[in-house]
Amino acid sequence: MLQLLLALSTALIPALPSGGSLPAPVNAPVARPVATLVTGRVTNDAGQPLPGVVVGVQGSSLATSTNSSGEFLLQLTTDKSVLLFRYHGYRDQNLEVVAGEPLVVKMYPVTSSLSTATSSGQPEVLNHSEELPSFPGGDAAYSAFIKQNAVFPKEALARRISGTVYVSFVVDEQGRITDARVIKGCGGGLDEEALRLVRIMPWWTPGKEGGKPVRVARTIPVPFLYKQ
Repeated sequence: MLQLLLALSTALIPALPSGGSLPAPVNAPVARPVATLVTGRVTNDAGQPLPGVVVGVQGSSLATSTNSSGEFLLQLTTDKSVLLFRYHGYRDQNLEVVAGEPLVVKMYPVTSSLSTATSSGQPEVLNHSEELPSFPGGDAAYSAFIKQNAVFPKEALARRISGTVYVSFVVDEQGRITDARVIKGCGGGLDEEALRLVRIMPWWTPGKEGGKPVRVARTIPVPFLYKQ
């Protein structure tokens, strides 16, 4: 029988590591099914309702879309879930919610600047900050999230491909993940899977400089280990 192990480094790093080994995988918490509803309203950055926004539940096939008033209703199967918001021309949004709490979600156009612009007119992105961005719940929660949601690609299984994919992205002032891209891949579908995992992550705790939230670039390793 094949055993597939997915491990995640507990050190979230801003650059490629020069060496060292990755830790053992962390067991994901067991979710208890419940029947609860979440409601909310989605708007653009000017506060106008966005109809037709796709709202899905991470890790499941549950999905709905907003009505003409930008409102939605969705049944959850766990007491805490991560909702995924997608709308053409707008940045994807990921939001961890507790069932029963109404949501107000604001989406931003892909060309929108969410931070103070530099002299060149481009949003400033720091490679380091006094307080680095962090996954909600810390490294252990991040490890559990990856193990719970990662799917070993069929191509990698057939070709017995293992390796670590490095994904770069920007955490903006609100903690949203933007501009995710693979900077070092392994092929066999592992690159696409690592990128998918980053894109469905819940919002991070943003980095801070001088006590103020700032945009910070991050690079994280997503290791995939094949064992027979």
